[in-house]
Amino acid sequence: MQEHTMNQNITVMRLGFPELPAAKLPFYPRSCGINCFYGQRREEQTPGTVVELCWVAKGECVFDFGETRCTVKADQAIYRLPGDHRAKLSAPDMETVVYWATFDGPGSTEFFLRYGYPRGALNSGKCPVHLFDEIRSSLNSLLPSDLRRLVALYTELIGLMGEEESGQQSRKGQLFRNALARIHSGYQNSEFDVNMLAEQLGLHRTTLDRMFRRELGLPPNRYLTKMRLHHALSLLACTTLSIAEIAARTGFVRCNYFGRVFRENVGVTPLEYRRLRSREN
Repeated sequence: MQEHTMNQNITVMRLGFPELPAAKLPFYPRSCGINCFYGQRREEQTPGTVVELCWVAKGECVFDFGETRCTVKADQAIYRLPGDHRAKLSAPDMETVVYWATFDGPGSTEFFLRYGYPRGALNSGKCPVHLFDEIRSSLNSLLPSDLRRLVALYTELIGLMGEEESGQQSRKGQLFRNALARIHSGYQNSEFDVNMLAEQLGLHRTTLDRMFRRELGLPPNRYLTKMRLHHALSLLACTTLSIAEIAARTGFVRCNYFGRVFRENVGVTPLEYRRLRSREN
């Protein structure tokens, strides 16, 4: 994390603020900044029309919402909705650094609430300083392509805010991420299947199946097939490799089996898909 001058506020607004850009977007990036405090400081915000995302990178900060107060520590995040009164009160005798970003627009609140995050401090993990920095440096453009890129950055930021589970649940989460990583690295091997994955993880096949259904709503063999088909679609569209070679590169033992699975999931044969993409381009 980069160092900042004590008791310093950095704020960058979008170009043309307060008018909304002309581009049609699910929400509009509004502002982004950093609060750097040493010792106890209070910063007030009156109720507004923005969704505000705050992430404590260092120290701790009390967020006062009028009727409720919440202490947010390093590696935790919190949000404010339109109409919320909010005050930040940094902790005494320590350095506190808070990164924040806001967005507005008619659909901003509904967009954010669909993530289902509870109110209060979220155990979000290490502050993604690089995302906040990129957002601040990108707010000076009204080009639709740049605004869409900003929306993508905000969406990534919101996704990272999701609570990291602790204790036993955290270990389960790490195990699931390990399972995904092994699928991503092993899908090209035609001998790699769910039984091999379970053996690598030291899990019973039933436990692995239950974990995937809980996290993704589908069994692991279905996820593996989706991964293989995803890469096959890319190779069909972007290369001149033969169908047989694409099948081999994406972990399908036989070309005819690849064709059958492809048609069942995509609705056309691999060759028909390639022809359709060729006409589109």
